[in-house]
Amino acid sequence: MDFDFTTFPVLETERLTLRALNLEDTKAIFGLRTNKEVNEFIDRKTPKNLSEARAFIDLISNQAANNKGVFWVIEAKNNHQLLGTIGLRNFEDEEDYAEIGYEIHPDYQDRGYMSEAFKEILKFGFKEMNLKTFEAFTHKNNNASKALLEKHSFVFQPERTDEGFVNNVIYKLTGNN
Repeated sequence: MDFDFTTFPVLETERLTLRALNLEDTKAIFGLRTNKEVNEFIDRKTPKNLSEARAFIDLISNQAANNKGVFWVIEAKNNHQLLGTIGLRNFEDEEDYAEIGYEIHPDYQDRGYMSEAFKEILKFGFKEMNLKTFEAFTHKNNNASKALLEKHSFVFQPERTDEGFVNNVIYKLTGNN
């Protein structure tokens, strides 16, 4: 799989623009990645300051520049507010595979934004990237995330475990559903 994200794939839905993360997003990314509710089910290092948030943005930008991942800001069209993020990474050639990851600020949950973004990313992955398999790793108690995955035809993989993350469960989507 040879991807080229040097020209970033900006995607649009009815209410959203999915665009590249940039340094102007530093405060919003810091707020999202340090939010207690967002992090309740995510095992990750949270940024301590804006400098660490900028370092995260640099990391994400480098992944895209090196075609190792693609990470979109979910932005509302009506007010250009950063609502959350969604991305694809951990590509595997043999299986035409990518892992999908996502987060949304609590102020914008339960409004269908993530589902709208999810649908567009899956369409992009299947049609533009020719992916055949998506996997998502989510906390076993994150019912909203599990419901989102099931809504988009992901299937729970009870026999599999996420090495190093004992509380995570794995969902998989295969084929162009």
